[in-house]
Amino acid sequence: WDGGKFIWKEPEFGKFPLAVDSPPPEERFTQIVQLVGESAKDSRRVEVPFEYIAPADDKWWAGSTAHGIDVALGRAGATKLQHLRLGHGTSQHVLVAGKTGSGKSTLLHALITNLALTYSPAEIELYLIDFKKGVEFKTYATHELPHARVIAIESEREFGLSVLQNLDSELRRRGDLFRNLGVQDLAGFRQAEPGTALPRILLVVDEFHELFVEDDKIAQEAALLLDRLVRQGRAFGMHVLLGSQTLGGAYSLARSTIGQMAVRIALQCSENDAHLILSEDNSAARLLTRPGEAIYNDANGMVIGNNPFQVVWLADERREVYLEGIRKLAARHEPPFTAQQIVFEGNVPADVSRNRLLSGLLAADAWNETPLAPCAWLGEAIAIKDPTASVFRSQNGCNLLLIGQHDESARAIMAAALISLAGQQMAAENQPQNGHTHLAQARFYLLEPARSSDHPGPTLAQLAESLPHPVRVVGRRDVPPVMAELAEEVERRHSAEHSGGPPIYFFVFDLARFRDLRHDESLGYSFGGEPRPASPGQQFSDILREGPAVGVHTIAWCDTLNNLQRAIDRQGLREFDVRVLFQMSGADSSQLIDLPLASKLGPNLALFYNEEEGRIEKFRPYAWPADDWLAWVRERLFARSAAKTSGEQRVASEE
Repeated sequence: WDGGKFIWKEPEFGKFPLAVDSPPPEERFTQIVQLVGESAKDSRRVEVPFEYIAPADDKWWAGSTAHGIDVALGRAGATKLQHLRLGHGTSQHVLVAGKTGSGKSTLLHALITNLALTYSPAEIELYLIDFKKGVEFKTYATHELPHARVIAIESEREFGLSVLQNLDSELRRRGDLFRNLGVQDLAGFRQAEPGTALPRILLVVDEFHELFVEDDKIAQEAALLLDRLVRQGRAFGMHVLLGSQTLGGAYSLARSTIGQMAVRIALQCSENDAHLILSEDNSAARLLTRPGEAIYNDANGMVIGNNPFQVVWLADERREVYLEGIRKLAARHEPPFTAQQIVFEGNVPADVSRNRLLSGLLAADAWNETPLAPCAWLGEAIAIKDPTASVFRSQNGCNLLLIGQHDESARAIMAAALISLAGQQMAAENQPQNGHTHLAQARFYLLEPARSSDHPGPTLAQLAESLPHPVRVVGRRDVPPVMAELAEEVERRHSAEHSGGPPIYFFVFDLARFRDLRHDESLGYSFGGEPRPASPGQQFSDILREGPAVGVHTIAWCDTLNNLQRAIDRQGLREFDVRVLFQMSGADSSQLIDLPLASKLGPNLALFYNEEEGRIEKFRPYAWPADDWLAWVRERLFARSAAKTSGEQRVASEE
């Protein structure tokens, strides 16, 4: 190298010019290095196809869980298979640990798919909960896996606790069944009751440590329920599989509970986690080097129980083929197995069309019994229970307040409430009373500012076209006469001669935009000493206070607490016994419900607060309904309205 170039040392070669290739651009050089690194990593990959362990097509659903669960997970050595066996001796529950990229998700998918191929839904029932920020288990909901009873995606801690509570109830139910029959285990029950389906239950919780990230009531109750499930579930065919990236941390499951889980599956992990997943004197898992390489140990983590194996590889496309085949097999079965799933997706808004109570109400040809009080369904509860609803009884304080800077969620909740109340009111109207059809009909008032051109979208006023009820859409300039009309109606109903009447629902979207509704600080007297006419703000306060007792209820949304306090006074706020809070500061949350819980909410979550019952419930608000579902709602409501009109005409002609 001389003078910035290469020259020949031997003069004889000097007549041959030497041109060295220039190095590639930096971006291309980076790509090459990354490609070499990925290829080097992949060169160490060992892939055992899922078909290596899957049952033959003619053996699907041929297995029986009467004496336990037995499915293959991968290859051990050159020719042997590594099986997961539960229900034998101390092998009842499973603990799985492995760091990111170790193949833990692949292991869970292989296990779930192989279980669904080996056993029918009458033999095994799955509860799948994922606390990760991903959608690992969503495919089982998409393909309607008939074995899956519960599927939770990006689950909330409250929902996980609800699943444990549900399984605890099932544990007690099975205990009563076994005790009444005098049997000791699932095999004995099936012999005593051969015609009764009682499948084994496997609860799979990925990233289970999320239940214990805080030392609060949820963590304490979850720990108690899990401990009871792993100690008593073995006798009743109930098993638990807990997965996590690490078993360390400030809060975790009690070591006494982990000690009851004899089956351990360790994938790549740190030396500290290797000791936690296996035992203090067993660190074999730290020597695992490639994805899918694992140790199966059914001896409570003792070294003597180590069995190295390679987890099978199941590609997403291949898994979907198997799941579609299972779905078709379930449909052909006699009787068919239908997927009765409870699906919780914490990363998306709730879908009102999946509200079975509302859909059943709208689909029914007739209403067999009058509801005690109409309710507005607001969203899906983060628990295995009915959807979250606000009940409108004829008593003081039965108004609903939505507050928080989530205007689209607030509008969608109001849409669901409007449809809910309209559907129930039509049902109640069609209910014969003393041989005659009740002619009263609910009325709706909608105060909603126009949407700006920068934020187009659906409105409550457009939704009103789908309702056969009297719906009055009120503009900002029409507020004073409408408030006078409602105030007069409330006063009339309080009089002895005109007590009672059909319900009226007063919707106010974006309360801060309607300045006429702001409370009046004046004493209500003119300079001459004569009482001044009541302002719309005073009338609004009277409606909030006196309306609910006579069937006039208000549903309002305001974006911030400051704007709410400008619109209504402290007494007016007390007239909203039911409140829905979106994400806001801890200070604002404390002023509204005495607790800062709303500060911890995510984008698709809200808090439901009922002051009378002292109840706080986290839920997922409904999204705006889909167009096809709204078309079906319109068809059903107008069909019921036509039937009502026909019935009225028939009664009139008979009279």
